[in-house]
Amino acid sequence: MRYVVGIPFLVLVVALAWGALTGRVRAQGCCAAADPARDLRMRDAVRPTDS
Repeated sequence: MRYVVGIPFLVLVVALAWGALTGRVRAQGCCAAADPARDLRMRDAVRPTDS
C-alpha cells in the first residue's frame, strides 16, 4: 500500500524539481502585496495628519 502512494508522490516531487531546475515551473504566490493606502483596515496608519 505504501508503494501505491509513495511512488506517485515521488514522481510528482521529481517532476516539480526538474521543472524548477529547467525553468518550466515557477513558484509564485497567488496574492499580490496589498497597498496599505487602499486597505481600509490601514487607512488611519497612512492618512496624513494636519497637526
